[in-house]
Amino acid sequence: LPAGRVTLNGEQALGYVRARKTLGDGSDTERMDRQQRFLAALAAKVRSNGVLLNPVKLYPVLDAATSSLTTDPGLASLRGLYDLVRGMRGIPMERVQFLTVPRKSYAQNANRDELVEPAAHRLFARLRSDAPVAVARELPEGGPEGHADALSDGSSLTPDPVPTFRGRTAAEGACE
Repeated sequence: LPAGRVTLNGEQALGYVRARKTLGDGSDTERMDRQQRFLAALAAKVRSNGVLLNPVKLYPVLDAATSSLTTDPGLASLRGLYDLVRGMRGIPMERVQFLTVPRKSYAQNANRDELVEPAAHRLFARLRSDAPVAVARELPEGGPEGHADALSDGSSLTPDPVPTFRGRTAAEGACE
């Protein structure tokens, strides 16, 4: 791809989000970051083209999603996915969050990652209970991911803080 902003077709976009060794440092972590940026750009594009308000434009998007994703059974139909998408119309892009589970390089094999506990457990528990989480591109130095004002024993200085995890919002958008 040439330098600068480029509009990709479907095959080029798929190559961009799947690339490993040919872009950046070749890590899965960097590939996940590209996938998050791509999904944010896709969400912005779908909204800007009026796709969410136009069933004729929305149907092909939903059809592609239901045939290429494994979802909860309630979302496995076009109707279920349509209801979800329709409910998302009023959500500001700043509230659409992409995050990465807290992880670190696995000591036995640098090509693998392992979860950082208890932060990963805390994230999964909050997602299961539909509790709020926040995302930040960069986390403060020294503190474990997933804990705002965390103490060394994992407790918090503030009552029930909304933990912050590494990620981005869809408002940050563009793939670069």
